[in-house]
Amino acid sequence: MLTWVDLLALFSLALGIALGYRGGLPLAFAGLGVLLYLPLAQFGLSGPWWGLGLGLLLGLLGKSLPLPPLSRGLEALLGTLGGFLLGLFLSLSLWTGFPWETVGGTLRYPSVNLPTPVYQGVSQSPFAREAFRLAWQTPWLRKALALEGENPR
Repeated sequence: MLTWVDLLALFSLALGIALGYRGGLPLAFAGLGVLLYLPLAQFGLSGPWWGLGLGLLLGLLGKSLPLPPLSRGLEALLGTLGGFLLGLFLSLSLWTGFPWETVGGTLRYPSVNLPTPVYQGVSQSPFAREAFRLAWQTPWLRKALALEGENPR
């Protein structure tokens, strides 16, 4: 059963795809910004807000550049791909952004110190724990989503 966390994350993904299709080339640049953020996160510039900020900044740059006109189909395809990347990054940030804790050498996600409605929404989500596990086991994704270091309890 989907929880409110899943609905927010899936809505972000769907909105990114729809805006990419509708927005065209600027959203392709925004997706490129998210892709450029991934290597930057490996060198210490980490946190989801940096990725989203860089994506939106490159989107504004793409909108202001005098680029040659593309066919509507190609522009929609590139925009949809960029919107998908932006929405996927935001969805992963939402699913993995809740506090976690270490108990006896193992990770517990989400932390039991969360308020009850939030804890239930995250713990009953079919996607949140799998997204956190995927992000934790992938070193470059762990850095990009700022899961390393101090626990944000």
